[in-house]
Amino acid sequence: MGIETRLILISPDSDITPAQMKSRISSIITENIAGIGEGVIVKETCYGALLEGEADKMSEIMEEVRKMDKNGIFSKPRGFPIGDTRACRATRLGGPRPGFHQLELEIELLPKVREALDDIE
Repeated sequence: MGIETRLILISPDSDITPAQMKSRISSIITENIAGIGEGVIVKETCYGALLEGEADKMSEIMEEVRKMDKNGIFSKPRGFPIGDTRACRATRLGGPRPGFHQLELEIELLPKVREALDDIE
Protein backbone atom coordinates (compact mmCIF):
# COMPACT_ATOMS: atom_id res chain seq x y z
CA MET A 1 0.00 0.00 0.00
CA GLY A 2 1.01 3.63 -0.40
CA ILE A 3 2.09 6.23 2.10
CA GLU A 4 -0.76 7.97 3.88
CA THR A 5 -0.80 11.08 6.07
CA ARG A 6 -3.60 11.31 8.64
CA LEU A 7 -4.85 14.02 10.94
CA ILE A 8 -5.73 12.66 14.35
CA LEU A 9 -8.17 14.98 16.09
CA ILE A 10 -8.99 14.99 19.78
CA SER A 11 -12.45 16.21 20.75
CA PRO A 12 -12.22 19.43 22.79
CA ASP A 13 -14.24 17.78 25.59
CA SER A 14 -11.78 14.88 25.90
CA ASP A 15 -9.49 14.42 28.90
CA ILE A 16 -6.73 13.26 26.53
CA THR A 17 -4.07 15.83 25.59
CA PRO A 18 -2.06 15.91 22.35
CA ALA A 19 1.08 15.16 24.39
CA GLN A 20 -0.51 12.04 25.92
CA MET A 21 -1.62 10.86 22.50
CA LYS A 22 1.81 11.45 20.95
CA SER A 23 3.37 9.55 23.84
CA ARG A 24 1.04 6.60 23.20
CA ILE A 25 1.80 6.64 19.46
CA SER A 26 5.53 6.84 20.20
CA SER A 27 5.28 3.81 22.48
CA ILE A 28 3.41 1.87 19.77
CA ILE A 29 6.14 2.79 17.28
CA THR A 30 8.92 1.94 19.77
CA GLU A 31 7.38 -1.44 20.63
CA ASN A 32 7.40 -2.10 16.86
CA ILE A 33 5.08 -5.09 17.19
CA ALA A 34 4.99 -6.95 13.85
CA GLY A 35 6.94 -4.12 12.18
CA ILE A 36 4.17 -1.61 12.78
CA GLY A 37 6.58 1.20 13.72
CA GLU A 38 8.91 1.04 10.74
CA GLY A 39 8.73 4.16 8.58
CA VAL A 40 6.07 5.88 10.70
CA ILE A 41 6.37 9.61 11.46
CA VAL A 42 4.37 11.36 14.18
CA LYS A 43 4.10 15.10 14.83
CA GLU A 44 2.19 16.59 17.76
CA THR A 45 -0.20 19.44 16.93
CA CYS A 46 -2.51 21.70 18.94
CA TYR A 47 -5.53 19.57 17.92
CA GLY A 48 -3.93 16.12 18.18
CA ALA A 49 -1.27 14.78 15.84
CA LEU A 50 -0.17 14.13 12.29
CA LEU A 51 0.70 10.55 11.49
CA GLU A 52 2.41 9.36 8.32
CA GLY A 53 3.30 5.90 7.07
CA GLU A 54 1.93 2.96 5.12
CA ALA A 55 -1.88 2.91 5.11
CA ASP A 56 -2.22 -0.52 6.75
CA LYS A 57 0.10 0.56 9.58
CA MET A 58 -1.95 3.73 10.06
CA SER A 59 -5.09 1.63 10.57
CA GLU A 60 -3.40 -0.54 13.20
CA ILE A 61 -2.00 2.45 15.06
CA MET A 62 -5.38 4.23 14.96
CA GLU A 63 -7.10 1.19 16.49
CA GLU A 64 -4.69 1.35 19.44
CA VAL A 65 -4.88 5.13 19.83
CA ARG A 66 -8.69 5.19 19.80
CA LYS A 67 -8.67 2.88 22.84
CA MET A 68 -7.55 5.94 24.84
CA ASP A 69 -10.92 7.66 24.22
CA LYS A 70 -13.12 5.56 21.96
CA ASN A 71 -15.61 8.26 20.95
CA GLY A 72 -13.32 11.26 21.42
CA ILE A 73 -10.47 10.57 18.98
CA PHE A 74 -11.09 10.92 15.26
CA SER A 75 -8.97 10.54 12.15
CA LYS A 76 -9.10 11.73 8.57
CA PRO A 77 -6.71 11.77 5.61
CA ARG A 78 -4.55 14.86 5.06
CA GLY A 79 -3.88 16.14 1.56
CA PHE A 80 -0.24 17.02 2.18
CA PRO A 81 2.64 14.96 3.60
CA ILE A 82 4.29 16.13 6.82
CA GLY A 83 6.79 18.89 6.00
CA ASP A 84 5.32 19.66 2.55
CA THR A 85 6.19 23.25 1.58
CA ARG A 86 2.75 23.77 -0.03
CA ALA A 87 1.23 23.73 3.47
CA CYS A 88 4.05 25.72 5.11
CA ARG A 89 3.06 29.26 6.11
CA ALA A 90 6.67 30.47 5.85
CA THR A 91 6.95 29.58 2.15
CA ARG A 92 3.42 30.86 1.48
CA LEU A 93 4.22 34.24 3.12
CA GLY A 94 1.93 33.76 6.11
CA GLY A 95 -1.80 33.32 6.44
CA PRO A 96 -3.71 30.21 7.45
CA ARG A 97 -2.75 26.82 6.09
CA PRO A 98 -4.94 25.31 3.36
CA GLY A 99 -7.96 23.69 5.00
CA PHE A 100 -7.37 25.26 8.41
CA HIS A 101 -10.75 27.00 8.61
CA GLN A 102 -12.56 23.77 7.68
CA LEU A 103 -10.58 21.86 10.29
CA GLU A 104 -11.40 24.49 12.91
CA LEU A 105 -15.12 24.06 12.20
CA GLU A 106 -14.89 20.26 12.31
CA ILE A 107 -13.10 20.34 15.68
CA GLU A 108 -15.90 22.48 17.15
CA LEU A 109 -18.42 19.81 16.09
CA LEU A 110 -16.59 16.85 17.62
CA PRO A 111 -18.31 17.06 21.05
CA LYS A 112 -21.68 16.68 19.27
CA VAL A 113 -20.35 13.71 17.29
CA ARG A 114 -19.13 12.16 20.55
CA GLU A 115 -22.55 12.68 22.14
CA ALA A 116 -24.26 10.97 19.18
CA LEU A 117 -21.83 8.04 19.28
CA ASP A 118 -22.34 7.68 23.03
CA ASP A 119 -26.13 7.62 22.50
CA ILE A 120 -25.83 4.87 19.87
CA GLU A 121 -23.95 2.60 22.28
